[in-house]
Amino acid sequence: MDLVAGEGDHPRNKIVSRGKGLVRKLFRKQEIIDVSHATNKTATQLLTSLKTIKKTTKNLLSIDDTYLDCTLQSNLTTLQKEIIRLESLIKKREYEAKTETLGLGYLAFNDPVTGLPNRRFFDGMVESLYAEGQSFHVAIIDVDNFKSFNDTYGHEIGDEVLKKVGERIKESVRSGDIVARYGGDEFAVLIHGSPDFTIEAILLRLHELSLSSYRLADKDKNIHLSIGASNCATKYNSIADIYKHADKSMYYAKQMGKNTYYYQEL
Repeated sequence: MDLVAGEGDHPRNKIVSRGKGLVRKLFRKQEIIDVSHATNKTATQLLTSLKTIKKTTKNLLSIDDTYLDCTLQSNLTTLQKEIIRLESLIKKREYEAKTETLGLGYLAFNDPVTGLPNRRFFDGMVESLYAEGQSFHVAIIDVDNFKSFNDTYGHEIGDEVLKKVGERIKESVRSGDIVARYGGDEFAVLIHGSPDFTIEAILLRLHELSLSSYRLADKDKNIHLSIGASNCATKYNSIADIYKHADKSMYYAKQMGKNTYYYQEL
């Protein structure tokens, strides 16, 4: 008598089972792609609408001051800055959605240690804002005495320091601002659509948050930061000048004794 395999053990059933699993994965992948496409479409629609509003606002602000009510002019200026902030926030969210759902460009644009955007992504955002003639600020942040700390406690703890510092910096800025690991022990922050007094407040908050100790290897450690920043006057400066002045300000903060910030207005 021939023996008949049970339904669950039959090779054909195993193949069908694997096939169903593969189909589920493919459907899941398609769902992710659909979500990504929907996100891109929504982001494009929002950016198009904001571009139209920004153009109208710019045209209204170009009218002779004598024909504009002071309150209206002030409101239009505030609206213009908010539009710039929203544009950057949408671009940032669009990028995050892509990397989270599909992993597209994650390794190309993200730092593997901190999970933050890397220098390539940061430079691209700066170039985009500069090309559009938008106003923004760049802050360069250096971890004081990081090499000595790294040599003493090892690279694993050193990487943990970079992660925690990156998290602190993100807590200090607004949701639409971009924090990146710029290389080595340096971080960069792109702050846009803000008047200078807001920049001072952000830099102060960055400094104050860095004064709190960090919990590393079950011990509290003090990690200090030297912070330098410069604003962008797009009519007079190149991107290289903006970075140069931000970097120069950071080194000036180090010359002041480290663990502080310095803002140089161009």
